[in-house]
Amino acid sequence: MNAPHAVIKSRLALAVTGLLGLAGQVAPAAPTRIAPAGPFALEYFVAPSGDDAADGSRGRPFASMERAREAVRVLKAKGPLPGPVAVRLLPGEYATKATFELGAGDSGTESAPIVYMADRKGTAVLYGGRRLSGFVPVADPAILARVPAAARGNVAACDLRKAGVPDPGAMVERGYGAGPPPATLELFFNGEPMHLARWPNTGFVNGGTILEPGSKKEGKPSVFEYLDDRHARWTTAEDAWLFGYFAHGWADRTLKIRSIDPATKRVACGPYHQGDRGMEPVKWFNKGRIKYHVFNLLEELDQPGEWVLNRQTGVLYFYPPSDPAKATVEIGMLTSPMLSMANVAHVRIEGLVFDLSRSSGMLIRDSEHCLVAGCTLMRFAGNGITMTGGKGNGIFGCDLYSLGRRATEVIGGDRKTLTPAEHFVENCWMHSFGRLDHTYVPAVQLEGCGNRVAHNLMGDCPSSVVRYEGNDHILEYNRVYRAILESEDQGAMETFGNPTYRGVVIRHNHFSDIGPQDGMQGPAGRAGIRLDDAISGMLIYGNIFHRAAQGFGGININGGRDNIIENNLFAECEKGITGGYNAGNKHWERLGKDRAFLMSQLYLTRYPELKRLGTEPGLNFARRNIFWKCGPMFTTYGKPSADKFELLDNAEYKSDDPGFVNALNGDFRLKPDAEVVKRISFRPIPVNEIGLYSDSHRASWPVQFPASRRAEP
Repeated sequence: MNAPHAVIKSRLALAVTGLLGLAGQVAPAAPTRIAPAGPFALEYFVAPSGDDAADGSRGRPFASMERAREAVRVLKAKGPLPGPVAVRLLPGEYATKATFELGAGDSGTESAPIVYMADRKGTAVLYGGRRLSGFVPVADPAILARVPAAARGNVAACDLRKAGVPDPGAMVERGYGAGPPPATLELFFNGEPMHLARWPNTGFVNGGTILEPGSKKEGKPSVFEYLDDRHARWTTAEDAWLFGYFAHGWADRTLKIRSIDPATKRVACGPYHQGDRGMEPVKWFNKGRIKYHVFNLLEELDQPGEWVLNRQTGVLYFYPPSDPAKATVEIGMLTSPMLSMANVAHVRIEGLVFDLSRSSGMLIRDSEHCLVAGCTLMRFAGNGITMTGGKGNGIFGCDLYSLGRRATEVIGGDRKTLTPAEHFVENCWMHSFGRLDHTYVPAVQLEGCGNRVAHNLMGDCPSSVVRYEGNDHILEYNRVYRAILESEDQGAMETFGNPTYRGVVIRHNHFSDIGPQDGMQGPAGRAGIRLDDAISGMLIYGNIFHRAAQGFGGININGGRDNIIENNLFAECEKGITGGYNAGNKHWERLGKDRAFLMSQLYLTRYPELKRLGTEPGLNFARRNIFWKCGPMFTTYGKPSADKFELLDNAEYKSDDPGFVNALNGDFRLKPDAEVVKRISFRPIPVNEIGLYSDSHRASWPVQFPASRRAEP
């Protein structure tokens, strides 16, 4: 400890003036209760067997949502709505071949919202795919010669052109820094995603020496040595691709193979580019080597679940897990968002299932007081729900999974004026996202000012679950599990690079099993929460970090200051808290660009710690935290140290039980008479309130893993 106890208390008091004041303004909220939109003044009905020439009654329903939308428009043209209006979709599957669009003219009002809803939750399915049949054993000798010998009797073919699929879309370079990808064809078997034939079948291999970094500007491919002679099998492959990490462990990319030269053991591809940089892994990542796998290869079609599409002939080759004639084999067809809302107010989407598309689920732009509740979005190659601009919109009780990119994007509010958008994502289960792109594709991409992410269950993903940018967000009562299973140098909840982001409160979240089971494969780390590159002024309070640290601590601070870490529990973590303030971090330069509003009276009043920017020492504050069966409590850039922190009343237990109810079963509630409560005045973490809760607007209940501890009413 580098200052007298009284001085520490004084500095801590100064630091918490802004952050704990903010926490007081946004005291832990009760779970949101979504009021029913009805009773309805008028209802229109839609059914797969309906008729758009009918009157839209339950007995004579419309056939399409578009016809129901027109009926509502006609009703509105006659004058103010008589009250809430419902468009009820009766059970069944609705073939969706184009985006269902709502604009400003389709808005409701606060007293008369318009609700597009399932007549019975989860039974009306908007379907953007196509079921395939007509698979036949491959008999072409030229094709069979390329397929691995052991698989030749198991590979079937389907001519997509004969199946009514004239355009399967292109494969393009994608991933970090490559821009939004186009619509992407995927294959599903009995509901599960299949994967393009690859080598190795799991994991990655390393490349050897990089002979040419490559240049996009000059059109030079990237060239590297390969280390395994198996590459020589692919010299005649028409459309082979690499997926891997070619510079950093947090930046995935796909690259098209241009050529393979067995004589020199060289692969030419890409070129890879990250800004002006070519293929050149930093020395500390993966021992300075790239790591990759190769995919879309007939030559590697060697196990059930793999497929390859020849885009020139339109023939799909598939090694099915079982007889495709007795299974459901599907591809996505829709190439645009399934639902689009722009400049809409007081419209609700409730209880619908959105299933299977080459694109994204919903795009909601510049809208106000709109709600997506109790919906299921699955099997999209793009994002689940994107909500940008507007005010007071919510995503509640939804299940989002099997997604190629992000589950949700929530963007809104004005950072310069600190005007909150008040968007929220609550009580949602989001898992198995980031299937096609693996980094920067979280469950929630949160940007702007004054938004809330609460009571969600998020996990089973290659990278982060939440990436947040901006000010005054609240991340609370979320259950996070099995995150960052592939990428490195990241946190399950992470923000990056802008010290003008302030006032974010992260409290009462539970992180567990962060990182893959095989642990670190290099010096880059994984953390439950990462404040990366000069992030400052955050409050991290009352969270649980259980097996939530690899390389990094459960919390990692990379260069920032004035962050408060209070009343958290670290259990079985490799390290507790790592990092600290670094005045030399290049991202402090952002202050110059944004100083006009950063040092405004508004910011100085809201965030009084800004008055001390540039003064030394630059400190972070850790108070009343428990460390149980962890490595070092505090580590600064690899060296045990407290010189970057002010520490007060933290408690370390190497083996003794601080008084948990049942730590062996993951129950980290503290008994009322727990010694640590008396020792450091530790405040109980509301464990039973973390995660999902039962509600009539939940898309599914109960959720089995990890089970919420809250009992169903």
